[in-house]
Amino acid sequence: MKKLLQLIRDTGVWAPVAVLVFHEFASVKGYRTQIDWINHFSGGLAFSYFAWKNIPFLVRWMGTPTVPGRLAATFLAGCSAAIWWEIAEFSSDVFLGSRIQRSIHETMVDEINGVLGTITTVGILGVREYRSQRKVA
Repeated sequence: MKKLLQLIRDTGVWAPVAVLVFHEFASVKGYRTQIDWINHFSGGLAFSYFAWKNIPFLVRWMGTPTVPGRLAATFLAGCSAAIWWEIAEFSSDVFLGSRIQRSIHETMVDEINGVLGTITTVGILGVREYRSQRKVA
């Protein structure tokens, strides 16, 4: 059990899972429209953090990334996740008859909030890395 908890912490998988659980509770209570922006913003935060934590596991295949490279990969992963999430919502509406996406405006606001969450994560991680490197030097 201790190894599992360490794996959950080390990979950051807890962050996207927490967002999905929050999303489900918000949907059950009927607060989706009021807090939808929070779901997408926190999704951008969470997935970007998850990507940041897992890039070191790819060292075997891609070598050790520089901090700017790791930040860029984190940004691209977060933005890609936001796009794929909206594609999944659209696909659900088309093929399953759900009505998740209300309008193009709502879809674009969702995208923007996901990207803003990603930018926030990358900014915080970038500042943190910059400060930690200055302390070492």
